[in-house]
Amino acid sequence: MILAMHATKLVVRDLDAADRFYQAIGLKPVARNLGGEGDVRQQQSWLSVSGDSTTHMLILTQFLEVPAPALPAYPREVWLAFNVADVDATIAAVESAGGSVLRAGEDRPEHAVRAAVVADNEGHVIEIVGPIGGAGAVADPLAAGQRGQA
Repeated sequence: MILAMHATKLVVRDLDAADRFYQAIGLKPVARNLGGEGDVRQQQSWLSVSGDSTTHMLILTQFLEVPAPALPAYPREVWLAFNVADVDATIAAVESAGGSVLRAGEDRPEHAVRAAVVADNEGHVIEIVGPIGGAGAVADPLAAGQRGQA
């Protein structure tokens, strides 16, 4: 039985470049390691919002013995999703860090949020969600009676 979400592992082509990107948009380093054996030897960077393992972590993984994965194609990949204080400021940070905008920020009143879709420096898709009107607390997008609906 699952107790909690611990981490999300994202396979990257260039660990150092991906690590710089995610730190530039606000994640903090938790740990780095080299591990595995045979064709699963890998170097990893563990990142989180808190800078420790008390919050969900993003584990960037570069496999050392197998070819780099193909670049992802929007929209057919797992998307990362981040709550942010300011969607437009985060878009600017993404672009400054070498990422790109796939869908510009737009207000989504049906969820009481502003949202955008961006890509990291390797093309991995990230949805960013924040409050309408700029900086502040992120509203619960399911608070308006949408919980449990498919």
